Amino acid sequence: MIGSLIQLTPQTQRRIAFGLQVILGGIFVYAGISKLLDPLRFSASILGYQLIPVGLVRPIVYGMPWIEIGLGSLFFVGKYPRFSAGGIAILLAIFTLMLAYALSQGWIIDCGCFGKPRPVDGSKIVENLIMVLIALRFYLNPALMVPMPEWRSLVEGKA
Repeated sequence: MIGSLIQLTPQTQRRIAFGLQVILGGIFVYAGISKLLDPLRFSASILGYQLIPVGLVRPIVYGMPWIEIGLGSLFFVGKYPRFSAGGIAILLAIFTLMLAYALSQGWIIDCGCFGKPRPVDGSKIVENLIMVLIALRFYLNPALMVPMPEWRSLVEGKA
């Protein structure tokens, strides 16, 4: 619908896709690092959802940040586009379902997303859904991904 209203050159479309790639990949890397730096707070966030068995909290606390950093890094640099975009979309969908469930129960919880406590509300669900759609767009059209070796020519306007 928007595409029929606004005609963008292929180069502009590629630059927009590149910007989204860098932003979404960066968000995932940042989220993973913030969890690594404060595992105690991340543990409390996970327990707040009341969905994860206590025995799985520790593996999630120490594994999820590395998964986020790995997927975010691959997405950021444009490697394995379907794998990284699909992984990000799946994680975001799971996070969003957990958030929606917590909200439906009337719980006031910290999303566990970044280094600072952030109570969850409907805006976080909307934010996540937008990121899911972006990741799915890259998954369905991996050619949108700009590999790192092409970054310079794209930024300089040569691609």
